[in-house]
Amino acid sequence: MSTICVIDDDVPALIAIEMLLQSQGFDVRTFPSARDFFKAGPSDDIDCILTDIEMPGGVTGLDLLAVVAKDSPDCPVVVMTGRGDGAYRSAARALGACDYLEKPFSAKTLVNAISKAMPPASNIMAAE
Repeated sequence: MSTICVIDDDVPALIAIEMLLQSQGFDVRTFPSARDFFKAGPSDDIDCILTDIEMPGGVTGLDLLAVVAKDSPDCPVVVMTGRGDGAYRSAARALGACDYLEKPFSAKTLVNAISKAMPPASNIMAAE
């Protein structure tokens, strides 16, 4: 089972995304902030990270993306945001984001972005 970490300070959105991804067969770990994700410590069993860009607590999704790119370059990261700002998109791409989703997005768009980001061996959707 593929493990997806979802990081978003919007708790209702976090719960909705968790339920959607679980219904698609993913193992989901949720975190209300990038800081909480980092506190959980490193994990080798994460197949993809989905993170919001703007979060309170002093650590943004772009900060998280930079750390993951450095420490776990093989772990794909999909970025989501409520801001369609071209500067955010450019920064996320420069830091290695696999995809950039503007909120609100459809369930199909999210599942497709995550499935596309993961290598086929870890992607359960590719096996179906």
